[in-house]
Amino acid sequence: MKRARVGNVEVVALVDCTESYDANGVYVDAAESIAPLRGYLDAEGRVTLNFGCFLLREGSRTILVDTGWGPEHHGLLPDELREAGVGLDEVDTVVFTHLHGDHTAWNLDRATGKPLFARARYLVPRADWDHYSASGTASFVRDVAPLERLGVVDLIDGERALTASMTTLATPGHTPGHTSIVITSDGERGFILGDVVFTEVDAVLPDLLSVWDEDQALARQTRKAILKRLVEDGSLVGASHIRAPGLGRFVREASGTRWQALA
Repeated sequence: MKRARVGNVEVVALVDCTESYDANGVYVDAAESIAPLRGYLDAEGRVTLNFGCFLLREGSRTILVDTGWGPEHHGLLPDELREAGVGLDEVDTVVFTHLHGDHTAWNLDRATGKPLFARARYLVPRADWDHYSASGTASFVRDVAPLERLGVVDLIDGERALTASMTTLATPGHTPGHTSIVITSDGERGFILGDVVFTEVDAVLPDLLSVWDEDQALARQTRKAILKRLVEDGSLVGASHIRAPGLGRFVREASGTRWQALA
């Protein structure tokens, strides 16, 4: 758990869990492309992924972005919230960047089937809802579909104001409805990225394709456009899978861009 601020908005990075994956299982043609970037991998050629969520607090509002991998992966999101001094019933809004299972697994209390965040509205990108309700993936059926029956889902499209300082932004490619959150407050900027970028490798090699992007060409186009924007405006970035706690900035250097973790 790590705190930062963007103007009047408190950004709290919450680590549900971390796991390591063979780089060849994450990136297309990783063996050839990542060779110069071995410093981002461990001795076995694996890349460590953070499974992070972000708490955004402004005034009376408490917004949670994504709900992690969940208890099946020994997730710590409820513990991280307690460490941050936030009760589950204080969260008034849950926003999903997208509906992959590693972002939706703490939605429901497994024992009761009720929403874990009892006061919250759950904001779901409409294009992802349509896509995954049609495909019927196991995580959608278990963790997302019940929210509609419980009457707590709002479907969202494109730009939607969450507060005066926070707005959703469509960033498709990783999934059809992938959504990020833009923060603009007191002259400062922030950006909750979701899976537009997976690891530090993507900042250096934005053309590298990920096996997890559902539309690889569109994901690459979105990634390059968003990286350009974030380098230029200096936004504080919360990235779901970059090494914990996943807070930092994308900066320009002679050879391109790189990730600079928040100190």
